[in-house]
Amino acid sequence: MPAMNVIHALGYYFPDTSGGTEVYVNGLVKALRSHNIEGHVAAARLGEQDATYQHDGIDVYRYPVFPNSTTLQLRQIQPHGGFDRFTQWLKQQQADLYHQHTWRSGCNWHHFQAAHQLGLPTVLTIHMPDVLCLRGTMMLEGKTPCDGWIDVARCGKCSGAPERVSGVMAKGLSRVPAALSVAIETKLLATPSVRLRQLGRAVGIFPQVSAYRHRLLTMAQKSDRIIAISQWLYDALLRNGIPEKKLFLCRQGIAGANLSNLRQKLDERRSLKIGFLGRWDATKGVDLLAEAVHRLSADVPVTLVIHGMLQNQYGIPIRDRVLTIAAQDSRIQVKEPLSRSDVPQALAEFDLLAVPSQWLEMAPLVVLEAQDVGTPVLGSNLGGIAEFVRHGVDGWLVEAADVGAWTQAIDYLAKTPDVLAKLRSNLHPVRKIDAVASDMATVYADILRARSSTF
Repeated sequence: MPAMNVIHALGYYFPDTSGGTEVYVNGLVKALRSHNIEGHVAAARLGEQDATYQHDGIDVYRYPVFPNSTTLQLRQIQPHGGFDRFTQWLKQQQADLYHQHTWRSGCNWHHFQAAHQLGLPTVLTIHMPDVLCLRGTMMLEGKTPCDGWIDVARCGKCSGAPERVSGVMAKGLSRVPAALSVAIETKLLATPSVRLRQLGRAVGIFPQVSAYRHRLLTMAQKSDRIIAISQWLYDALLRNGIPEKKLFLCRQGIAGANLSNLRQKLDERRSLKIGFLGRWDATKGVDLLAEAVHRLSADVPVTLVIHGMLQNQYGIPIRDRVLTIAAQDSRIQVKEPLSRSDVPQALAEFDLLAVPSQWLEMAPLVVLEAQDVGTPVLGSNLGGIAEFVRHGVDGWLVEAADVGAWTQAIDYLAKTPDVLAKLRSNLHPVRKIDAVASDMATVYADILRARSSTF
């Protein structure tokens, strides 16, 4: 029986980046081979040239995303420069199914639509909140978790529209055609009048929210299946009217570490060793974590080891803030980013992995990776983190933005090693990527079977 051929499309890929989505796709493609499913990766690449190579035994095509994208392109009103290279490549593939893993400017609605127009069965796995949230964080006004319902007035004001705009006016502005709204917004934002600039923001934001909702519902209509990797996302999609028959909850899984090669923790260690692995980004909360450690009394035996990754210029202020704090506190160590192969060993050497995210994570793989090597997680009580960590049982959850609460939690865990030992002993085996591949193979087969029965 010939192998099924699946295209996996996403906005980033190795070796340029090594985030959770890239790790997940890489592991999934390899695990699907045991189900006679071959996978090819198509990923965006900033520039004007495409590229083809192999990474970890997987064929990869990098289509170009021309630099200096216009506002219309960034808002997905128009496809990015170089989009035709993607469509040409996709037409040439003998694909049985198209599986998209991102919804951003480099791999977005237009890519999904191109696959649909070619008649390919389509699956979308949602790894980030940006499919529902214009801010991309799912934090209402940046403060509290949002229920995910896309409402023009509420979402528009949360994204920066003037407070004085009424619900009726917001609804009216949302009907302005997208391209026209950009033109009006651009003109008004360039005026010296404060009121006109506020109007410009309103004219620009409300149509964006409307477009978000329209794309979501159209995608749901045209897709064969939508994969949610966390329960909160599944519930939010239902709340927005996505048919339950289109949804499938498939939690993340990891390849797993070779535990025999990992150093056993030293329970007699005198200093609590906390680790952080992640991007230098405000949403990841590493600056809050550093501040929380810095506020501890000098006699609290704690070491915080930070392996931060700088993905873009927006992370520079966060990195510099942490470096300033670390310069005043020898307990905070900032080290180089880790290679993927070094992650399990580093996680095993921490007493706790800190995941102080300031947004609704879907299902951070690093949580599973820590638990897999026997390291409990000290995490924000938000989103997917709260779905993976059982507070006081196998990990510790803290109110995300409360620096004082983080300081108090670290102080308590540093002074009560018996609690830490209990958390570690209660860790259970984590879900593996083989289980994810088995679920996906079933989903793919069901889709193709349903398609064949209609012809």
